[in-house]
Amino acid sequence: MSLTSLGKMTENHPLKRRAPLLALAFCLALATSACVSSTEPILSDARAILGERGQLHIFSAPKDGVRTVVRHDFQWRRDRYVTTPGRRAQPIEFSAHPFEGRDLVVQWKSALTWSPKQKQQGLRPVTYFLLRKVAEGAFLMLPVTEDDVDEATRKRFCVKSPETTCRISTPEQLFAFARAAAEKEDPDAGIVVVEAPAKRP
Repeated sequence: MSLTSLGKMTENHPLKRRAPLLALAFCLALATSACVSSTEPILSDARAILGERGQLHIFSAPKDGVRTVVRHDFQWRRDRYVTTPGRRAQPIEFSAHPFEGRDLVVQWKSALTWSPKQKQQGLRPVTYFLLRKVAEGAFLMLPVTEDDVDEATRKRFCVKSPETTCRISTPEQLFAFARAAAEKEDPDAGIVVVEAPAKRP
């Protein structure tokens, strides 16, 4: 799949639009199953493997033949990427980590808190997904969900809470779910295009 074909698949869509980011936006947009989440980022030692800055074009999985798109400007800040915050919104933080083969694991810290109760504590959910490179600057996007593993693995690794049915806290737990997500054949995966900033003349 080329970047050109990805562009044709998304650019002329009749309902293409900028969508507001909601809590757990990736999981809500890309999958109906429950996303694996944590209260803090699990992976450390991130590098700027998507570039020092640029723009993310995130196309959701198709719903009724339609893909919506969210765009975020991002900048590398020491150990993570930070997006440009919207009006009255906190910046979103994320990092990308080499996984297995051509896949990256991305941990994404939402701009919104889980619940009004946790708003006082400043807790924001961290969700996870795989990026699978298909062309330069273009990736398929696979959410990491608890539904990708068997019941025994869910019982072993998932901690239930009022906010989520599968909270994790270690790389071991994350990688078990990420490997299961990587094995899926998902024709309706989301798409991420990373656009580098234009070079100054």
